[in-house]
Amino acid sequence: MFELKGEKRDADYCLVMRGDLCLEAVEEETGSAFRMLDKATGERVLVDMAGVTRIDTTGCGFISALQRECEARGMKVRVLGAQPQIAKALDSFLWLVGNTPKPKTFGDWVAAKGEWLLKLKEECVVFLQLMADTVIWSLGGEKRTQRVRRGAVIEEATRIGLDALGIIALLTFLVGAVVALQTASLLKMFGADILVADMIGISMVRELSPLLTAILVAGRSGASIAAEIATMNINEEVAGIRTMGLEPVKYIVVPKFRAITLTIPGLTVFSICAGIFGGFLIAVLYMGLSPTAFFYELMGVMFVKDILVTLLKSVVFAWIIVWVAAYEGFSAYGGSEAVGRVTTSSVVKSIFSCIIADAVFSVIFYFGG
Repeated sequence: MFELKGEKRDADYCLVMRGDLCLEAVEEETGSAFRMLDKATGERVLVDMAGVTRIDTTGCGFISALQRECEARGMKVRVLGAQPQIAKALDSFLWLVGNTPKPKTFGDWVAAKGEWLLKLKEECVVFLQLMADTVIWSLGGEKRTQRVRRGAVIEEATRIGLDALGIIALLTFLVGAVVALQTASLLKMFGADILVADMIGISMVRELSPLLTAILVAGRSGASIAAEIATMNINEEVAGIRTMGLEPVKYIVVPKFRAITLTIPGLTVFSICAGIFGGFLIAVLYMGLSPTAFFYELMGVMFVKDILVTLLKSVVFAWIIVWVAAYEGFSAYGGSEAVGRVTTSSVVKSIFSCIIADAVFSVIFYFGG
């Protein structure tokens, strides 16, 4: 049997409850409880639950509804005397007993983030599997796949490497020229015009050329790879490849992986030459340096270590681009809008990952000696 009555306690209005606050009681007392709230004139409503012996989810919902109604009237609700099991039931219903915030624990955080963490774990496993399969099958290959995709590496290398020479040369040439031009006035103030060769050589070889090349390839070829695989996945061409007994990673990704691995170091070297040439023109035509002095000074700051690290960077950037693009492409689902979504995601993630990798290389090879 459930009893509900209202009484005045100092400046507050109190709802006193006794018995079992369950479905039957809620059905009978809901209307009277809300009518009792009309008598409340203070800033706070007390809910005395010391006499409540049992509560179910309906009862918890009833208390939560009372709280929302009081808040709508500009009054606060405070629960008094709830037994431990009653208070625990209210807490599990996402309602704060006595308006006292429940301290958050690490377990609560894990529970809240559990689904996201599990999804992240699954994505990491899939991505690592893609990386491993690509590397293993690129080294070993399969005769049947090679027969089907004869000449695919050359075709992909032409699209990724040869067709990108023009835009990479133009961009790095302009970057080299602008960097030299912006620092020319500062170097002239100190009579150190010749140091423009050192600055251009170091900046283009160590940082600008490999990173700019990776960004351009990610925006051009990485987007193309992601869009191509996404379109094949949505049109169920990937499923058709599996039906024919072929592995999609071997058939689709491996030729692109081999092609980008072969071409991006060459693109990086080409961009270095273009950037240095842009700085050379500014140094000779604007700053009045002799070509011989410029190249003599340049050779003094060019080290084999820097060249090797740059080539290693470019290969790692290439792998990041093709892996991210392939992963995004295979994860596409839905309609045609998914192609645009994964293409954008591929470009953003590839560029971000390349910048992070570049920072890691800087820490390892330069700060580490």
